[in-house]
Amino acid sequence: MKMGIEELLLFLRNPEYRADVDQHWKHKLKSFAGLLVLALGIGFTLALFLGVLDTLTPWELEQHAFEELLDRFSVYQITALAILIAPVVEELVFRGPLWFFRKSRYFKWVFWFFTLLFALIHLSNYQGIQNSWYLAPLLVSPQLTLGIILGFVRVKFGLYLAMAFHAAYNAILLGPILLLIHTGLLS
Repeated sequence: MKMGIEELLLFLRNPEYRADVDQHWKHKLKSFAGLLVLALGIGFTLALFLGVLDTLTPWELEQHAFEELLDRFSVYQITALAILIAPVVEELVFRGPLWFFRKSRYFKWVFWFFTLLFALIHLSNYQGIQNSWYLAPLLVSPQLTLGIILGFVRVKFGLYLAMAFHAAYNAILLGPILLLIHTGLLS
């Protein structure tokens, strides 16, 4: 049976470094797909909520880092950064160290530390956040959710699959936008 929401919730109640018993590639693929759909569903829902909230409230946030990237780099460079480089680097930094604490009684604290750090580091995407710091939990809620699921994938199936998951998530999320920009349909 593939990994689902129930297993994720059980893991979140008490994070332990315990690989999934079923390491067969079909099981991994089904789990990967199911968790990816879950992560994207939550991510899209939170992004939509934040977008609606942004139009209804007088937030004073400046340009998002993605807009700055579009001004400075080509679509090809952004694609390489977002889909190839960032997933590898971020997984090495934020999920890689979990292995060193796999037998530690402090694993759950280390897991949550790196998960929160992953979310908080994405605050750098928002210029002018210091004027609206109270929005921080809302603004990084998609990254927090993704970080939780990536940590789960890392523990259950390994670092390489977490990197692939992160890359697939970014590709599905940013791919259509980058394609529309590349074709000139979106500026």
